[in-house]
Amino acid sequence: MRRAWVLALLLAACSEEDSFDPSRPPGDMTFAHPDAWTGGTAVPPPGPGGRVLITNSLDDTLSLLELDGVTRADWRELARIPVGLNPVELEGPHHTAVAPDGSAYYVGISNYVPGAGSGPHGTHGSGADDGYCLKLDARDNRLLGSVRVDPNPGDVIVSRDGNTLYQTHFDTLRITEVAKRGGTKEEMTARLAIIDARTMTRKAMVPVCPAPHAIRLSADERTAYVACWSDEVAIVDLSASPPTSTLVKVAANVGTAVSPLHEPYALTLSPTTGEVWVSSMSSRFVQVLDPRTGAMDPTRAKRPLGGAPMFGAFSSDGRTLYLPYQRVESLAYIDPLTGDVRREVELASAGCLNVHQATLTPDERHALVVCEGDHVGPGTLHTVDLVEGRVLNTVRVGIFPDSVSILREQP
Repeated sequence: MRRAWVLALLLAACSEEDSFDPSRPPGDMTFAHPDAWTGGTAVPPPGPGGRVLITNSLDDTLSLLELDGVTRADWRELARIPVGLNPVELEGPHHTAVAPDGSAYYVGISNYVPGAGSGPHGTHGSGADDGYCLKLDARDNRLLGSVRVDPNPGDVIVSRDGNTLYQTHFDTLRITEVAKRGGTKEEMTARLAIIDARTMTRKAMVPVCPAPHAIRLSADERTAYVACWSDEVAIVDLSASPPTSTLVKVAANVGTAVSPLHEPYALTLSPTTGEVWVSSMSSRFVQVLDPRTGAMDPTRAKRPLGGAPMFGAFSSDGRTLYLPYQRVESLAYIDPLTGDVRREVELASAGCLNVHQATLTPDERHALVVCEGDHVGPGTLHTVDLVEGRVLNTVRVGIFPDSVSILREQP
């Protein structure tokens, strides 16, 4: 009888911990993982040229490459290192952010990997466990700290001064579960974690929208823009105390959080105009939010290629948007003034399947394009010569790579 009573108390505590209340204070889950895997690696520290980081979400690794070799035909991984908190369970590392001074980097742990031992994992966005954000030392890849966040961490970015992290939660499981019991859209809302990057503690947890994924900051960093699966963009006022979120529909014809028509997933921010280019996976449209009005510009919505637009990058002068498209497996050069495609680099013949993200090298002469692969075998990383419009090399990486970042020391 005593064992049954204790078990009932434990189950009640777990149920209370897992229930969602948008008003709950940010101090409810401040502890780190109790059995963190803290060991570093023997990989040499990054050189002055910089290092490329790729998260391989289905084998719990990071691929490390030296940026100096980006144009060589024989460019290969320097190392593939384990990442996570539990060495015996797949935890799904998802996206990275790099400290501006190059001293550390941050990895979201999504806890969604299917067939991952004892954990309650599923497909991307349907994990039932809380996630984590990890801080690792760039010199030896040693774990410096971790903080527990909500289920299904999505995107993670860092402020210009390196002091604050912003992490979204692509929690489609919450949408499904709330819909099953006839709940409200407010109950489907997931939160944005605002994290002190120095102490790896949560500063705030801000309700934003159902299944938020990509996040980008305005130039003054007073506003965050978030892509919401519910056919919306969240505009988060970070200067308010506490921060507040306003939702803008991406088009006149939209669906619901349960049945979206567009499925906004990725964002790319213009460095000159501050315009927010929204990549919608289902409708395959690229939509534009005007930061001056806080509204979408319906005249700018485009479907430039036949595939789903993903994570792109702007040139520093704002004159070209380099945007990868899944299914057609191409990198498009888009004119931001018209939304038209100036040029297209075909990637499939180089071995790309399910392109995910393009990142520009510091000199902006090349794009590093990561492709997920078939989610069973290795994914790939490609160097694209942006002037010649061709793929220079292809590197096999881990299983289901979903981000590519560049780590460099501060000059």
